[in-house]
Amino acid sequence: MINLVISLGGMEVDKMDKDEEGNNCPLATQDPEVNAKNKEKAIEEANYREPNTGSAFVLSETCGSCAAFNQTHEIMECMGNNPHLGYCQMYKFMCHEENTCDSWAEGGPITDADDGSEHDLL
Repeated sequence: MINLVISLGGMEVDKMDKDEEGNNCPLATQDPEVNAKNKEKAIEEANYREPNTGSAFVLSETCGSCAAFNQTHEIMECMGNNPHLGYCQMYKFMCHEENTCDSWAEGGPITDADDGSEHDLL
């Protein structure tokens, strides 16, 4: 059996699935098991964590201000329009805006107002 992994700029492209309304959504926003697996990878590889874990935490470096934190209208619909969640483009899971990880990148979040120029690597 051949497995094909497609990547863009070194980052794996999201696997997509349709939600109940027929919108194309990242699989992790539709499948809790995939989301949990990807979140666990973020915990292991990037120390994804809540602010009160005792690990180093910089208040300005939260998921909600990360360049990988996707809160476009389309993604928000995929996640049930929870204003505190975003989709992590790096680790492919739904993350909370108040959390952080060691892969935090300046320049976010990704919103519909973006022209995409700051997020070319995502």
